[in-house]
Amino acid sequence: MRAILVVCLTAALLGGGLAIRAAANQEPDRPRLRIGTYDNRAIAIAIAPTKLNPALKLQERYQEANEAGDRKRMAELTEQLNAMQRRFHRMGFARVPVDELLEPVKDRLPEVAAAAGVDAIVFDCNWAGADVEVVDLTDELVALFDPSPRVLKWVRQIKDTPPLDLDVLEQHGHDHDH
Repeated sequence: MRAILVVCLTAALLGGGLAIRAAANQEPDRPRLRIGTYDNRAIAIAIAPTKLNPALKLQERYQEANEAGDRKRMAELTEQLNAMQRRFHRMGFARVPVDELLEPVKDRLPEVAAAAGVDAIVFDCNWAGADVEVVDLTDELVALFDPSPRVLKWVRQIKDTPPLDLDVLEQHGHDHDH
């Protein structure tokens, strides 16, 4: 009987020791890296009707040049406005960076990141490993521009539509001067 007790006790101790060793060799749970991304087209749609739209300043300067009769300045500003229109079409229909559009709200990005629990906000994530979680922050970033219900409807629609290839955009005339 004593031999059976010793064998059982030895087996229990060995089994417990093996379990402790196995637990010690396991990797601790690594925190997941969370990356926030967004649909640039929605940002372009959200800023377009606001006072934050960078084209407004150019339009104001154009109006001032027009009132002053400064044809040379009007021609320069027309070129700038046409170039901006091309950029806006790319941002609103294709996948291109919109850093200049986020500039007016950049001080609020840390607040968005903290609320969403993300470590970074990036334009796009081409690949993510198993320990990375990609979080869509499009709606949160659009909200920074205080969009109207109509703009929110457009944002929903654009998110449901695949972005256009830049070559296709150009072929359809969205990338030409108006």
